[in-house]
Amino acid sequence: MDRDAGQLQGIRAVARMAGVSTSTVSRALNGYSDVSAETRARIVKVAEALGYRPSHAAATLRRNATRTVTFMVSKPWTKFVDPYFLGILDGLEMALTAKGYDLQVTLAREFDRELDTIRRIVASGRSDGVIFGRTRPQDERIDWLKREGVPFITVGRDGAGDHDWIDRDQASIGRQAVERLLSLGHRRIALLSAPLRYTYATLTRDGYLARLAEARIDPDPALQVECYLSHSTGAEAVGHLFSTGADPTALVCGNDLIAMSAMEGLRGLGLVPGRDVAVIGSDDMPQASLVSPALTTFGQNLEAMGLRLGRMMLMKLDGRPGPFREIVDSRLIVRESDCPVPAGAEAWTWA
Repeated sequence: MDRDAGQLQGIRAVARMAGVSTSTVSRALNGYSDVSAETRARIVKVAEALGYRPSHAAATLRRNATRTVTFMVSKPWTKFVDPYFLGILDGLEMALTAKGYDLQVTLAREFDRELDTIRRIVASGRSDGVIFGRTRPQDERIDWLKREGVPFITVGRDGAGDHDWIDRDQASIGRQAVERLLSLGHRRIALLSAPLRYTYATLTRDGYLARLAEARIDPDPALQVECYLSHSTGAEAVGHLFSTGADPTALVCGNDLIAMSAMEGLRGLGLVPGRDVAVIGSDDMPQASLVSPALTTFGQNLEAMGLRLGRMMLMKLDGRPGPFREIVDSRLIVRESDCPVPAGAEAWTWA
């Protein structure tokens, strides 16, 4: 076995025993400041017990011990991966392979086991960095990775936003959706939000509420419905809104699946989406332009977002100084599902 191979085996042995990634071992033993004192002490103790001493060659390898980055996909809505993340994965894979890295994708099947999945990824020593999405305002995954000094970037932010991330401007999406509907004369604008345990849903709601306040419209709690991750969730929300007399003339939906389900719900009530009730989605899924009426929504270049995410991770693994944080703008794509306030409904002119 040559010396470099022996060093690589040694660093992997330390990583396994310390329960961290190989890149964290390298960062700890080479003096990087983003490894906590507790984690560094544990790694040093294990290294001493194994008689491992990093050589100059091992130091030059640093974060390149496995040349693999792991993307953890949260449990999807269906049996397939969320199309939003599929688009990002295309760009991410291109950025990583261009620099000789492999991308591996791991599925976390249960919401409450995602941290366990990340711990297994790190303990395996087979990944230099971790990426995941569906971040939460209080996110134990982010807290743990920060404590352990593991290189990671998220698609989305937690409440503090003081780690490395890339994200859409979700608050702007909420604001722009309301602005579009105000311009069409709507006043009773409902929000069918994604689960509020996710940061992107709370940010969209913040933008929605802020624009209503600017227009001097008191937000009606009866017009705000939290939806869940199922194909029927939008239809169920629409049924609730109209059965309780909330009677919105427009719907701002937290994502396109909610919006398309809501349109089915409207049809079930004898209402025509895009004529009787305006509907706006959020992420321009491939189906959005194919449904009838075609869905007005917000889109962005997901492949470019993935490329940027990959380059951010590569810079991080190369030891470049951070922070690495980026907001990606989304554009409103006007199709057929939004419409002026219908005849007979209360029109409104704002200052």
